[in-house]
Amino acid sequence: MLFVHKEIILLLTAEAGTGNQAQSSSSYTGSQHFFYAVPVLKRRVIIKAVIKNHQAKELLVLADSLFKGRSHEEKTMGAMILTYREDVRQLCDFSTLDSWLSELVGWAEIDAFCGGTFKADELLAKLKPWKQFICTLAHDANINKRRAALVFLVHPTSHTDDERLHALAFKLILQLAPEKDILITKAISWLLRSQIDTRKSVVADFIKTYEGELPKIAVRETKHKLLTGKKNK
Repeated sequence: MLFVHKEIILLLTAEAGTGNQAQSSSSYTGSQHFFYAVPVLKRRVIIKAVIKNHQAKELLVLADSLFKGRSHEEKTMGAMILTYREDVRQLCDFSTLDSWLSELVGWAEIDAFCGGTFKADELLAKLKPWKQFICTLAHDANINKRRAALVFLVHPTSHTDDERLHALAFKLILQLAPEKDILITKAISWLLRSQIDTRKSVVADFIKTYEGELPKIAVRETKHKLLTGKKNK
């Protein structure tokens, strides 16, 4: 699939600079990787055109190549392959996911990979290994992987009230709550707010019980959503 990756690079080069320059910088995304400054929508168009012509095993190879690419766009497009193709996700083992996470830096790349790619039913179908994987990430020295542990649970907990996933989410939130880096504090806020969609009263009780231990921004944003249904004023 190297030739397909090369075609993607040519398409990115042709679209370079057409995106928001402010949002294509390390100060915004937290990543020092090279930027073509190609908007997300154009990346999606490119990757959707590619994946319809290839089988899952081929796309797994392509995703691996993209995650290991030099640019922010390549890495996020690797994540898009997984988002759009469940059959490719089914081929991924946890060692592969971990190796891909090692290639990602900053909230934008981590969230593209973890924020909605794997669905609630996929985690619940293999809950024991998923729980072990996520808990391992939460203890990793790499802060990007610790953020990933939280973000992997955002979409699932917003789409199911299954107590097992929510219990895991609360456990990780309390474990990582002492951290001060915005990569973690904002992820905690996001995960708490996502749970409101399915277990609102439980989240309200959790905030009341642990308010003094949680990041202030997480408490503030979660309280506001509990009251208004929105993140911010």
